Amino acid sequence: MTSNEFASFKAHLAMLLRDLPAGTTADLTDVAVAYWDGTRVVGTYLRDGGRLDEEFDFDENAWENWRDEFVYWLAAPTFTERDELRTYLLGAVPGSGPPLARSAGYAGRR
Repeated sequence: MTSNEFASFKAHLAMLLRDLPAGTTADLTDVAVAYWDGTRVVGTYLRDGGRLDEEFDFDENAWENWRDEFVYWLAAPTFTERDELRTYLLGAVPGSGPPLARSAGYAGRR
């Protein structure tokens, strides 16, 4: 896939997420979700039990690794509202990372 295809996917994903309530994730794969932090799309791994874990760079490398899953997701998008993420986003401290990753000792990347 070209970088234009990734850029198009990411722009479409951002549009969808911006229109949903704060704290909603796009359930892209079994191990990764994305959310809108108010300025950009943020990719986050899921840990056991489906809880948010460490952020990852939502870039062309992620696209390359999960391209098939992302395309499949786009055909039938699914989302989850996450109370902990909504609470974090509404009172976010820049650079603090997602709420559950913080409790696991993750310092955050922003």
